[in-house]
Amino acid sequence: MKILITGGAGFIGSHLLEALSIPKNELLVFDNFLTGKKENLITNNNINFVEDDFGNYDSLNLIKEFNPEACFHLAAQSSVVVSVNDPLLDFEHNILQPVKLLKTLLNTDCKKFVFTSSGGTIFGEPDIIPTSEEDFANEPQSPYGVNKKKLNEIIKSITLDSKLSYSILNLSNVYGPRQDPHGEAGVVSIFASKILNKEIPIIYGDGLQTRDYIYVKDVVNALLLSSKENSNLFLNIGTGVETSVNTLLEIIKYEFSSDINPIYQNSRIGELKRSVLNSSAARKKIGWEAQVSINEGIREVANWLKG
Repeated sequence: MKILITGGAGFIGSHLLEALSIPKNELLVFDNFLTGKKENLITNNNINFVEDDFGNYDSLNLIKEFNPEACFHLAAQSSVVVSVNDPLLDFEHNILQPVKLLKTLLNTDCKKFVFTSSGGTIFGEPDIIPTSEEDFANEPQSPYGVNKKKLNEIIKSITLDSKLSYSILNLSNVYGPRQDPHGEAGVVSIFASKILNKEIPIIYGDGLQTRDYIYVKDVVNALLLSSKENSNLFLNIGTGVETSVNTLLEIIKYEFSSDINPIYQNSRIGELKRSVLNSSAARKKIGWEAQVSINEGIREVANWLKG
């Protein structure tokens, strides 16, 4: 099968690439290395890697020539903070380039478009916890969330009456090995790296804010299952378990036998107080359920960081 992956050197993308790198697949992979890392890539005869934006003229022509049967679109600007500071950059990577990609795919034999959206931001500050796919009570609180939600709508409208079906997966807070501990997103890796190096972690706000932390291998499983469905899908992918930032740090400290206490600073603009997803629709429609608990997943992250 001919498969296109954008963001293939990234945190989630590299795990997906490993899962799809089997002899029967031919893979075209894009990454501009703004956040992806070369060490995340695997080398294989059936992988053609391109170091560039997927949405520029030459890349789009290459995609058209490759003529994929399926596309996994994971490349994105993924930081809420960056989107607040530079909304034009967020628009470029999270709206403009993906729209160009979709228009190109409509002129190929591509039958499936799988997109990793954001379950943590598109619903705004939720009124219902856990939040289902229909619970759009409030607007997103950051340009990142606005653009992710808007792209979901654009995907639905562009693919209407076409042969290209979509799977839009609203991911909760993904964590696991290879997540950059030095970036602005990915609190599990950031905290774990700080504790490992005996540095003091920073908690923004009171630490009572909650998130739904999902392990990367569970996400990859959802991506693969959803890609096999011919129908259009709009699904939440999360554990349904609400974990506070304070509790998260305590779990991480336990794995490293650490007694380091955090510094508390002011909350950051655009961040939610509570976010946890209802993923019962994914269980019904694609037979998916999270398998890895937060304790098991953090243990894997700790082992990865320890080398």
